[in-house]
Amino acid sequence: MKSRLYYVDRLRIFAFAILLVYHSSASFLPDINWLIHSDKTSTTLSLVMDFPRAWRLALLFFVSGMGAAFTFGSAASLSFLRKRTFRLLIPLLFAMAVIVVPQVWYERMYENGYQGSLLEFWTTRYFTEGRYPKGNFTWAHMWFVAYLLVMSVICYPIFGYLVQPGNKIAAWFERTSKTGFIYLFFLLPLALNLALSPFFPKQTNALYNDGAWFAVWASWFGLGFLMARYHSVLIETIVGRRFVSAAIALVTSGLLYRYAWMVPEDQAIGSYAQNTPLFKAGIFLLAWSMILTLVGFAARHFNQPSEKLAAMNRLVFPLYIVHQTVTVAALYYVLPLDMPVAVSYSIVTAATILLSVLLAVCVDLLPGPARVLFGLSGHGRKIAASEPDRQLSR
Repeated sequence: MKSRLYYVDRLRIFAFAILLVYHSSASFLPDINWLIHSDKTSTTLSLVMDFPRAWRLALLFFVSGMGAAFTFGSAASLSFLRKRTFRLLIPLLFAMAVIVVPQVWYERMYENGYQGSLLEFWTTRYFTEGRYPKGNFTWAHMWFVAYLLVMSVICYPIFGYLVQPGNKIAAWFERTSKTGFIYLFFLLPLALNLALSPFFPKQTNALYNDGAWFAVWASWFGLGFLMARYHSVLIETIVGRRFVSAAIALVTSGLLYRYAWMVPEDQAIGSYAQNTPLFKAGIFLLAWSMILTLVGFAARHFNQPSEKLAAMNRLVFPLYIVHQTVTVAALYYVLPLDMPVAVSYSIVTAATILLSVLLAVCVDLLPGPARVLFGLSGHGRKIAASEPDRQLSR
């Protein structure tokens, strides 16, 4: 396929929108000890968020894998690694050194009573007291970017092998994806996670001790790459099966609510805190069926170009970089007002979306070199907006 997949841009925007809504709720969920945690929590909100919690990250990594296919080219090339490193490493280091700092500062003030200024905290405590959570230095939500960078390096030779003409594994993937066996691909992240869990029992987002879940995210990333690579021969099947995919997602969600999310812990098949093999199988199947559902419907109904789409897609990465700092700041000022959870959550969500979008727009107006710090093209806004669409070839 030679034209840009506009629906992938829309899926990317949708995935990050879900992320903003979810992160805004984290403080109010009873089973999550987030950066700033509200004394008032909501079981109802937790039940609502249990559903996107199962697939939101899988979708993000899957869409990122599809995006990687755009830049990989027709064959393995070191330019892929250069582009990915430049696009991901600079924003990661900048965010860890600057953007993330207020998050920890607000947390230390709210949870520990710290009274120093942001400048004082940044210059005297952030870099010198060790790693978070005992210390202060952290990559916070930027773990996602760090994982993408490491995945790109690890997957580079694998992708290079898979795209070689006549590759048997790629041919098998193409054949299988045209049949109902496509729904069994969730077994890949499940098998890898279960095999590695004895060595890496907890999800940490710290990379060095998170092998079981890194393998899960890398699986979604790789499936996204392959799906985009063989898009022209697979998309009709995915679109044609979109109602089947939706039905599987619906049934799986119902079973999870019935046997995991809405029952007492001692009667549940598992939970996000107690990741039993059966529970993992359920959420991975839900994640995969939701991905296929969203791809199928988006490719069928939302594959048209749009100037607004191009602008929104350009702003997604800087918006992601700044959003959690905005959320934590909003929580710091809203929670002391002691309002009902529904009101506090609504205010925090609105503040997160509006201020993050505003900051992303401001970033887009920065001069060339400064834009690179937020993952944007260094050529300037007008040139970046007029760049031709990347091509995706089989």
